[in-house]
Amino acid sequence: MNRWLYIYRWIMWNLLTHPFIHLYLKPSFRFFKTRESDSFPKPPFIVVCNHGTFFDPWIIGLYSHYPFGFMTNDDGFRGKGISQWYLKSIGAFPKKKGASDFKAMKKTMDLIRSNYPVCIFPEGQTTWDGETQLIYPGIEKIIKKTGVSVVTIRIQGNFLSKPWWALTKRKGRVAVTIKVTDKADVAQLSTDEIFTLMKNGIYQNDIKDPWNKAQKFSGMQLACGLERFVWICTECGSEDHLTTNDNRITCNACGKIWEIDACCQLTSKTPSRMEIKDLKDWSEMHKSILREKCTGGKPFTTATSAVALTRENNQGQFETVHGNGVLELHQNELTYSANEQKVSWPVGEITDYVVQKKDLFEFGVSGNTYRVEFRGHSPMKWVMYLRYLNNYAACETNGHL
Repeated sequence: MNRWLYIYRWIMWNLLTHPFIHLYLKPSFRFFKTRESDSFPKPPFIVVCNHGTFFDPWIIGLYSHYPFGFMTNDDGFRGKGISQWYLKSIGAFPKKKGASDFKAMKKTMDLIRSNYPVCIFPEGQTTWDGETQLIYPGIEKIIKKTGVSVVTIRIQGNFLSKPWWALTKRKGRVAVTIKVTDKADVAQLSTDEIFTLMKNGIYQNDIKDPWNKAQKFSGMQLACGLERFVWICTECGSEDHLTTNDNRITCNACGKIWEIDACCQLTSKTPSRMEIKDLKDWSEMHKSILREKCTGGKPFTTATSAVALTRENNQGQFETVHGNGVLELHQNELTYSANEQKVSWPVGEITDYVVQKKDLFEFGVSGNTYRVEFRGHSPMKWVMYLRYLNNYAACETNGHL
């Protein structure tokens, strides 16, 4: 490890970042390390953790004496600005969101060989519905090759404290449990066993977790922003007709109303033919419908209007292509239409489709990166449709991406 670089990052982390954690994050998230937690080993080691909220790196980083190299969403490194400088200063390095990234894996290897600890969130993005997502393979091979200790961290309550789609934070408790598998024990494991160790060690289901329900989470405007995630009405099945206000979700197509609490439990406020208990159940309903539509072989079309299309330029900035159009998806084609002009992309050529900054659907085609900006509708809808059109159901069966 470069001594001066280590000292610089130690200063940036402990003198600049720690005050932010203590003054803002601690009071906001009320997080603590559980009694059954282990202490971090001496570097090098690899940390893997479930990812429930944007602030997870700072929450877990507080408990280490050593500054981590953080594998971070590459969006923070686009363009120029203070965020890119800050991320580099604390040791973060970019990784393509929602995709495998050879450069990021190589950087991880380089840091480990330089005696540096690395923190990775194997889901590749924050959880959609409070449950740890399928994780990307590859980290287990780095662990086996480098022979380092593995630190698995499970955070409870982080998703409920600030869901990715929400406008406001909730007040509750966040528990951090740290478990260390020493390098001598890791050496006895196969790569498949290391993968299982990671998957089991970080698994969490915030909405279904009884511990979270006992913490009495509370907050205001608890439904606001939820239309970024859910888009299918459980009552009438219509898409893109859900709106939110305060703690209520309303379907403008059939008039169905739900009320949501801070633990994402749902209460029907109107007569219903089918009740769902919580947001996790609603998420599973979405998946079930999409599996049937995308793999059933029957033609379908889904569309969202009043969206804007941008494309990334050579400077990492996004330029407007069309400002007000319609995004439409069929089994084999994604199209964007605006002002009597139409752009289309074959579904099989679309890669790296993710949600960025809550309201942006980002995807790549033939070396170009596009973004569609949504206004009051779900960008997650498009990620999930494309996933199931590209064999995501098989990934769910296999248990990994």
